[in-house]
Amino acid sequence: MTFIRAGSVAAPGRRAGPSIIVIDGGRIVEILDREPADVRERGDVVDALACAVAPGFVDLHAHGAAGAELGSGEEEAIAAVARFYAAHGVTGFLAGLSGDRAGLLAAISAVLRHTKGPRSGEGASILGIHLEGPFINPAHGGAFAPSSIAAPDLEAFRAYLEAAEGLVRLVTLAPEMPGADAIIREAVSRNVAVSAGHSAATFAQMDAAVALGVRHVTHTYNAMRPLHHREPGILGAALTEDGLTAEAIADGIHVHPAALRLLVRAKGAGRVCLVTDSVGATGLPDGRYNFEGREVFVSGGSVRLADGTLCGSVLTMDRAVSNMVAFGAASKEEALAMASDNPARVVGLGRKGRIEKGMDADLVALEGDMAVAWTMVGGRIVYRRGM
Repeated sequence: MTFIRAGSVAAPGRRAGPSIIVIDGGRIVEILDREPADVRERGDVVDALACAVAPGFVDLHAHGAAGAELGSGEEEAIAAVARFYAAHGVTGFLAGLSGDRAGLLAAISAVLRHTKGPRSGEGASILGIHLEGPFINPAHGGAFAPSSIAAPDLEAFRAYLEAAEGLVRLVTLAPEMPGADAIIREAVSRNVAVSAGHSAATFAQMDAAVALGVRHVTHTYNAMRPLHHREPGILGAALTEDGLTAEAIADGIHVHPAALRLLVRAKGAGRVCLVTDSVGATGLPDGRYNFEGREVFVSGGSVRLADGTLCGSVLTMDRAVSNMVAFGAASKEEALAMASDNPARVVGLGRKGRIEKGMDADLVALEGDMAVAWTMVGGRIVYRRGM
C-alpha cells in the first residue's frame, strides 16, 4: 500500500489543502483529509506536500520524441518515447501511426510487441493506437507523404484492426471521401472512436458523419477547410456540434491563442482535449532532422518541411497545459482536465483521467510553476526529476 502526501489534489469537489491519496494494487482506494497515525507501518509514503497532485496526462495524438518515432517499427524507439513522455507528466498515450499499408502493419506489430514485452513498464503506458489515416483527403494532407494517403478501403482497415488485436482505439479519416461511411460503421461496431481530420468536409457532410458515429475532431483548425460564414465546414461543425469533442495543439504556433479561447468558449472546457502531435524531434535542439523519411527543420518551437509546412509539433503536454492558462483560454483546473479526463473519455478509458476511488493510480505531481516533479503509472513512480 502507498500513501501520497499531497499538498493539494486536482479532483472535483476536493477542498483546498493537503490530502492523503491511498493506493493499493495500482488503484486509488481512498482519499483522506488526514494522515492515519500508523501510516508508515501500513505502507510506503510519498511526500508531495510541495506539489499539486493531478491525474496523469493522456495524449491521444503523439508520434514520437527524443529522436525516436513510434511508427519506426523499433521497440527501443517506442520505449525511448514512453520514457520522454513520462518526464512531461504523460501517464498514457495512443501511439500515433501512419504510412503505407506495409509500413502501418509493421508499426502496428512493433507497438503490439512492446505492450506485451518486458519494456512496457518503462515510462508512460501505451493505451492504444491512433491510426491517423491513411484514409484522409490529399488536399489537406499537410506534411503526410503522398504514399501514406489512400482511398478508404474497408478490407485494408479490417486488416489493420486484426493486426492490432484490439489495440486500435482511434482512427482519423476524412468523412467526405468515397467509402469513408463503411469504415466509420465498422469502427463504431468495434468500439473504435472515429475522428474527422485532414478533411475538406462541408458542414452537411460533417452532419452526416456525426449521424454515423464520428465523435471527435483531429487537431482542430489545422489541415481542414477553414470557417466561412456561408459554408462553415468541418470547423463550423467542430465549434457548434455538442456531439463532437475537439483536439487542440496549444503551442501558440498551430493555433493562435485567440482561436484557442474561441474554441473553449464555443465547446465548453469539457469537450476540448489537449494533444501534442509531437514528432521525433521533440526534446531536441533546433536543427535539421528526419521524420518518417522526410527532412524537417526545428526552429523557434515549430517543426516544418522545407516548404514551410508544419509537420507535427515539438510540444509537450505539461507545456500545453501551462500555455492554455497563460493564453487565458482555460483555468488551471480546466486545462488539467483537458489533458487527462477529457481525452480519456473520448476513447473509453473509464479508469483513467481522474483522481477518485477505484481509478487507476496514474498521477503527476506538479510544482507551483507546473514543473513535473514525478510521474506515477499504476501506483509506481516511473519518472522523478533528477533520478
